[in-house]
Amino acid sequence: MASGRSRPLVALLWSLLVVSLLLVLVPVSPPQGDLPPGDPRPVASPSEAAGPTLRESTEPTPPEAAGPTPSTQAGHTAVVHVFLAAGQSNMSGRGLPSGGAYDPADPRIFQYGAKNRTFRAATVPLDMHDSATGISPATTFAREYLKTQPRNVSVLIIPAAHGATLFSSALDKLTWSVGVAADPKFDLPALAVAQTREGMAAAKAAGYSVELKGILWHQGESNSSISTSAYAAELDELIAFFRSRLSSPKLPFIAGGLSPEGIAATPGLANIDKAHRETPSRVAYTGFAKAMAGGVNQGDRTHFSRVGIEFFGKTYLSAYRQAIGNTGRQLTPITHRTLMVFSAGS
Repeated sequence: MASGRSRPLVALLWSLLVVSLLLVLVPVSPPQGDLPPGDPRPVASPSEAAGPTLRESTEPTPPEAAGPTPSTQAGHTAVVHVFLAAGQSNMSGRGLPSGGAYDPADPRIFQYGAKNRTFRAATVPLDMHDSATGISPATTFAREYLKTQPRNVSVLIIPAAHGATLFSSALDKLTWSVGVAADPKFDLPALAVAQTREGMAAAKAAGYSVELKGILWHQGESNSSISTSAYAAELDELIAFFRSRLSSPKLPFIAGGLSPEGIAATPGLANIDKAHRETPSRVAYTGFAKAMAGGVNQGDRTHFSRVGIEFFGKTYLSAYRQAIGNTGRQLTPITHRTLMVFSAGS
């Protein structure tokens, strides 16, 4: 039994033991900013500790705040592939029936018109250099082409065709002959180049990435009186002109076939069709799009119907692929007349 003198000493020892146990069992949190090595807890900054405050963000500005930019949502695209549509009436568009329920608007197909010089949705008929009355193979080609492209790609058609036009040495009429027209308003090659450049610039100004992809050509019905070699020389010179002025020496060029009914009715057209068919063997990066028999408008042997134009959509696409791979031939020959025209300006 403890004596009265030792009791205070025992009590003091018990108190010291309790305090020691409490220090072991209850850890003391270190001050903020001074965590032990390896402690994963974040250190709050003084401003965070004080509560939320307004501050300048270092995050990139979201697109909607930075201004209008192309969207990859349905109906909007970021990349535009440009195709120049040139020639005469069949390229302009005479395919019937057309428009309305046959041709709902496609948000991935644009045009830069010959008359309405704005970057806008493509229409049926297209805004050609003449007054088109039906669907053009440029439209059906665009539809087929887009089936092979990512959703962020669209097509810009440059509609520059005009019915009843031809290769001609006449100075005062519309002509596809390079360097012939005395008045700029008759110079179809130069007008088509200017329209293409303007259209590409307009698409870029709208915020799109722009790529010139090819030329779609359908012409020849008005040149039935000339030989295969004469027509071929004019066509090859036109191809060289387009490629030079558009700064694209390997730009694919597709020639479309004439209607079999028209060739049978006008024998001279066989010369033109032969020149078209032989273009891939004469000139690199060119292709030939076959026409179908029976694909003409009722009572017409020249102009393709909707059925014929839809067939062209597929064969122009096949010919486009042919042109891309047609690397085994020489580049387009440039004649003395072409050189003279090139030297006159860019």
